[in-house]
Amino acid sequence: MSYRLDLTVINQTDTESRFALTLHNLGEHPLRAWSLDFILSRWIEPASVSHGQLKQLGSYCSLSATGNEALSANSHFYTEFTIKTPPLTLHSDGITEACLYASQHRQAVPVIVTPLNLRQPAQEKLQIDLPEAKAINLIPAPARLAHLPGEFQFLRETALAAVPEAAQGSVNWLQQELSHWLDTPLSVSADGQIHYQYKPELAEGAYHLLVECDHIWLEASSAAGFSHATASLLQLLPTHPSHQIESLLSIPMVDIHDQPHYGHRGMMLDCARHFHPVARIKRLLDQLARYKFNTFHWHLTDDEGWRIEIDAYPALTEIGAWRGPEEVLAPQFSTVDRRYGGFYTKQEIREIVAYAADRGIQVIPEIDIPGHCRAAIKSLPELLIDPADRSVYRSIQNYPDNVLSPALPGTYTFLTAVLDEVCDLFPAPYLHVGADEVPSGVWTDSPACRAMMEQHGYEDPFELQGHILRFVEDYLAQKGKRMLGWQEVVKGDKVSQHTIVLPWMNEEAGLTCAGNGYEVIMQPAQYTYLDLAQGHSAEEPGANWAGFLPLETVYSYRPLAELAATDPRLDQILGIQCALWCEHVFSQSRFDYLLFPRLLAVSEVCWCPPEQRDWEDFKARLNGQLRHLDRIGVNYRPCS
Repeated sequence: MSYRLDLTVINQTDTESRFALTLHNLGEHPLRAWSLDFILSRWIEPASVSHGQLKQLGSYCSLSATGNEALSANSHFYTEFTIKTPPLTLHSDGITEACLYASQHRQAVPVIVTPLNLRQPAQEKLQIDLPEAKAINLIPAPARLAHLPGEFQFLRETALAAVPEAAQGSVNWLQQELSHWLDTPLSVSADGQIHYQYKPELAEGAYHLLVECDHIWLEASSAAGFSHATASLLQLLPTHPSHQIESLLSIPMVDIHDQPHYGHRGMMLDCARHFHPVARIKRLLDQLARYKFNTFHWHLTDDEGWRIEIDAYPALTEIGAWRGPEEVLAPQFSTVDRRYGGFYTKQEIREIVAYAADRGIQVIPEIDIPGHCRAAIKSLPELLIDPADRSVYRSIQNYPDNVLSPALPGTYTFLTAVLDEVCDLFPAPYLHVGADEVPSGVWTDSPACRAMMEQHGYEDPFELQGHILRFVEDYLAQKGKRMLGWQEVVKGDKVSQHTIVLPWMNEEAGLTCAGNGYEVIMQPAQYTYLDLAQGHSAEEPGANWAGFLPLETVYSYRPLAELAATDPRLDQILGIQCALWCEHVFSQSRFDYLLFPRLLAVSEVCWCPPEQRDWEDFKARLNGQLRHLDRIGVNYRPCS
């Protein structure tokens, strides 16, 4: 049996494209009562399908012939359809996976999917010439670095001096990293050569690192400062063994004084669309700490998966963590023909939180509400579905049933139980609630929602979004936590300025929120979404809805750069985050390719004042850091 699927652009304008889909039966037997299931993230206009019957939910599409039409041996099925989006430019925009079901087959049959046939000239991959690496290649660049003559050698008797309590996590991290190099763990002794010293006069997050020939001094006023000093020390380690007999390894002597520009330096990882195992997350945390990020924003729930164990509602992970042909949640994005999913147990979450804390990283969970809730709603229908609600809508990801009802008592029962358990798991004083992309049309044909609007004097249905978010904001405040949300968290005009806003659509959204008195963490997609493709070549993995994002563009980011230095809105910027959304990130290889080396550019954007950044100097230091990525097996995107 052999089947092939072709997708070709046959006509396109600035706002829509017409496609031809051809399914080839290359075998010797006809297909009877067949259906073709495939993944396509764009919405197919139902009325535009020229031949056959199409159903679509999210990215999951099922196409069947009209009536009992068979697909004869050595023949093909042809249909056309329209997608109302700008022209597609990447192969990953097309059909990514497909399978066939037919009456004569007991299970799904694989289909070979050819790359999307695009009507545009081929583009070359973007290349960057990297200068020769420097003698010392720290990223982010420290404020002051003096390279001293000589080196410190780690010997078998090298030990730590007494460790202040604030530095204990950093020492745990240092010992774990050095265990890859040393045959015995670093011990602690009164005459140790590695000194962590508390210096209260240093600013929060600042550090002083002095490496002499016989001692190493790491000085800071806080756990964050000790973490930053440790990160710089680890970057001084060689990328390869020295092959010396007496010295296990050596590092150059330096004198570094440094501190961060922004207090919040984060990365968001989407584990809902595709599940990333614990080992992958720990590997990422190692690199985030190395490059002085201090926040891991963990996107744990969405339409396509619920990834966090909740004792009050086992169904959230028994049902909501899995999708597939026989599951309540249909396949999405990948694995069209089989079960896919996973979730993090509470013990695994505690383990990750502790692992991150040793590396100076706080973990902020995200429970996405009131939209992006399909996995939860399908897991708990008796609690979260209002049978009298006849509202018709379609979310941006093509779901008609993914929004919580603010007028349903079960919604608040659900939220309080989930928030209680999440707050107990995560010690960070923040919790992110999503609040993005609630579609128009929601709640408009619900008697309960209309009654709630009348009761509270609401005129716009989106005030109901504000209502539910203000409930959550107040509930979190009782637990000593601040609410974070995407820029739509202010929609409905109900949350207070105690909420922190993460603008993602563009810089203008950040200006607006800061001007309205909200503290903001800047995350504009055009500079910080690392799931965007890194060049115009059709072979590049990633998305391009917000444009392409090469390394130099990431490095060029200057938050609200058009504002005067004295503009008070600049004081509202708490920091910067990048993001890796994972609709199409399903492997370690693709994970690495999209993150690196752009993650290193983000680290310098977060750490260094704009006037201290130097693109040419960064490229030279990046060349040195690539040797480290090679050593640990990171599949980064080559620069040249």
